[in-house]
Amino acid sequence: MSIERELIMNKKLSMKEISKLSGVSIATVSRVINGTGRFSLDTKRKVEAVINEYNYVPNMAARSLRKASMPTIGVIVPDITNEFFSSMVLELQILLFELQYSTIICNTNELIELEKEHLNFLLAQNVSGIIVISGNPSNIINDANIPIAFIDRKPYGINMENRIIVESDNIKGGYLAGKELIELGCKKIAAIVDNRSYAAGMERYQGLMQAQIEMGIPIYDDLLIKITDVGFKAGYEGVENLLAQSKDFDAMFCGTDMLALGVISALHDNGINVPKKVKVVGFDDISIAKYSFKPITTIRQDRKKIAKTTVDLLIKSIKKEEIESMHKILDVELIPRRSTRGKKDKSK
Repeated sequence: MSIERELIMNKKLSMKEISKLSGVSIATVSRVINGTGRFSLDTKRKVEAVINEYNYVPNMAARSLRKASMPTIGVIVPDITNEFFSSMVLELQILLFELQYSTIICNTNELIELEKEHLNFLLAQNVSGIIVISGNPSNIINDANIPIAFIDRKPYGINMENRIIVESDNIKGGYLAGKELIELGCKKIAAIVDNRSYAAGMERYQGLMQAQIEMGIPIYDDLLIKITDVGFKAGYEGVENLLAQSKDFDAMFCGTDMLALGVISALHDNGINVPKKVKVVGFDDISIAKYSFKPITTIRQDRKKIAKTTVDLLIKSIKKEEIESMHKILDVELIPRRSTRGKKDKSK
């Protein structure tokens, strides 16, 4: 083997070098590699022979840049440690990979400024589209000239023309939760929900109130806990605060399953039996709802369907195909477990 050939074999071959070795122009090499334009069968064989001999691997990033569109989707997630969000991201990533799109995952920790930085970064990477699992308002989105889809949280203060929104029927979910509690005899229902302007929590509470009104159950404003954190600690402290104020309640509607887990733990630590004394309903149906020490009755969101619907709409938008509706509201389901019905009902 010649020294020149050995050097070529040990480095990444360029199209310029393929051109020299095959005896055709760089433009012709590019047409053969990309399968565009005109070239003879003989020319194709010459170029492919060099490619095969030297194990040429195309620079996909460079090819994408030349096409002015990166085969990549950016995904902005508010809290990757939250199981609902992390499982959603996984579903999105799998679906996009099957369609030959890579993903860039950006975690914001619920911080508006960090979300803005991630948006700027993704736009600089020339992504084909962005999926946002957040509702923090940002003018950057207004200026972005690419398809953007929102999941779970409807943003406010943003021009939503030609933007995709995919969400669960939060009002129905709250209604189903309220109906479950009322039909099981609850009269004084407390609630703990996310109160941020872009969150779905207040829509879920709206559904709960709708059930109470229809079924003649009073609504107690002093039993509504508004929070900006939807984790275990917020649920636990919410119950502690109600008990410290000697509030009387026989049910608790929780805007997420992690809140419900905190609520049940606090009730247990204070000697209050669930569901005999207080019945609890969560929302999302993450794994902890089924496998916690007290399986949680919850509202199931179909994460696979949310992800599939979002990806389908986003790719159609990227390809400029016709879309019947940019706003999709997907159905939810009540999953009864021991936090409302005791040991008689088997956990689903």
